[in-house]
Amino acid sequence: MRPSAIQFFSAAGLSASVLLIPNLARDEFGATTVEIGFIVAFYSLALFISSYVFGRASDVHGRRMVLRAGLILSTLSLALQIMVVDASTLILARILVGFCAGMFPSALMAYVFDTKGRIGRFSAFGSLGFGFGVLAAGTIGNFDLIFTASAAMMAVGFLISLFIPFGKERQQKVPLFPVDIMKRNFPVYASVMIRHTGANMIWVTFPIFLADIGAEPFFIGVIYATNAIVQFTAMQLVERFQSRYLIMTGLILSSIVFILFTSLNLFWEILPLQVMLATAWACLYIGSVNYIMIRNVERGTSAGLLQSSISISAIMGAMIGGAITYVFGYQGSMFTAAGMALLALCIFILGDRWTSRRFGNSYIISDP
Repeated sequence: MRPSAIQFFSAAGLSASVLLIPNLARDEFGATTVEIGFIVAFYSLALFISSYVFGRASDVHGRRMVLRAGLILSTLSLALQIMVVDASTLILARILVGFCAGMFPSALMAYVFDTKGRIGRFSAFGSLGFGFGVLAAGTIGNFDLIFTASAAMMAVGFLISLFIPFGKERQQKVPLFPVDIMKRNFPVYASVMIRHTGANMIWVTFPIFLADIGAEPFFIGVIYATNAIVQFTAMQLVERFQSRYLIMTGLILSSIVFILFTSLNLFWEILPLQVMLATAWACLYIGSVNYIMIRNVERGTSAGLLQSSISISAIMGAMIGGAITYVFGYQGSMFTAAGMALLALCIFILGDRWTSRRFGNSYIISDP
């Protein structure tokens, strides 16, 4: 339960911090949607770099040091956001948070798999923490108090990490640029990156979109929390299914939901779509994690590359999405995201067939 508790509190701290950043940038500092896109993109760029560097470091140097360092530095970086006074310092603060937040997730995930933990249950607690964090942020409302609460929740995760037994850790040699790992997991990395690029074109201005159709900060938190609570249940239920089918199901459902988003006029109409969206992400994420974990002994590096794929999609999605929303409105980014999810589905199917021919099934440990 301790890794799941760390997952819960760290996810809560990060999600509480991020929820109303677009609103802070627009309402307090006068940022445009394009500028908000850059704020989100720089955060994701730092997360992208950190996820790969420290995911590999957890294989080379061991999980313990990377995990604990990432948690304590994330706590400090979240607290420093209280010092933000304008858009420039907000960008700097989010870059620092992104870099620190990318240090520990891959090490923690690899630790769970190494110790025979259930990835679905572990990931579900991350979704539950996300829901708790956004609901807390929506309830608090005040940005300084939100940042303080975010740091406190992350600090709890760090304290719990001090009581995790690591034992003797096996260190591995991993190339600085692991081409074989990238080839082996290409179908997942590419399809997740493309789908999530489209999704982030929506998410970059989603809190503002919800506010524009009548949602107050508390209800924005409720909407995000609904997604997270459904994910918590769905991730534990879908873990039993084969990873390939989970990934394909997640991509198909994502495309459907993104199209349905375009018909929203009132904020409460989104709640049933959040159930579908949560199920889609549960399938895609759990399928992707299991796909790479059963195909690689360098699990920290592999997980780090998955997190980096998600992060780089956030960079591209935030920058492109802010511009598309500025020119074509919210619906423009939603239709584009739906098309990208279908493109990701095609790439995954073709890529999976290629890797099966290229590598065979000898490297697969097990798959439900």
